[in-house]
Amino acid sequence: MSDFGGITLFIFLFVLLAFIGILPIAGKWKVYGKLGMLGWYSIIPVYADYKLCERVHRTDEGKTFTMAYLIVLICSWAFCWVDTVGVLLALAQLVMTIIVLNDLSRAFGKETGYTIGLVIFGFVFWTMLGFGASEPVDLDNEGE
Repeated sequence: MSDFGGITLFIFLFVLLAFIGILPIAGKWKVYGKLGMLGWYSIIPVYADYKLCERVHRTDEGKTFTMAYLIVLICSWAFCWVDTVGVLLALAQLVMTIIVLNDLSRAFGKETGYTIGLVIFGFVFWTMLGFGASEPVDLDNEGE
């Protein structure tokens, strides 16, 4: 009897974790589609960040920010084994990620509270943004 309970618990936890893991990926896929990009961009690690930055930062400063973001991202992976440098790069990456998520939420007409939700509970807010009724505001005229 106890083996049946253990197997049932294992199956339940597996399904729950799969649901928590797959649903945000699908939501992120839909967000990229709403932004006019191909959905598969969202599952390629560095390329997804590049395309998202490119889409929500349309000005010349945005291009500089995108390159700085990618440099910090790649350097934080390369130097993660160096204590001080790794921590500083991780903090810089966190700050830059918050800026990108803030610009993403503004691209959908959301407030700063939605950015906080994307940072803390990303698995819920990416899904809400992707499958919800939110549509991006006019991104083409944003920098003009």
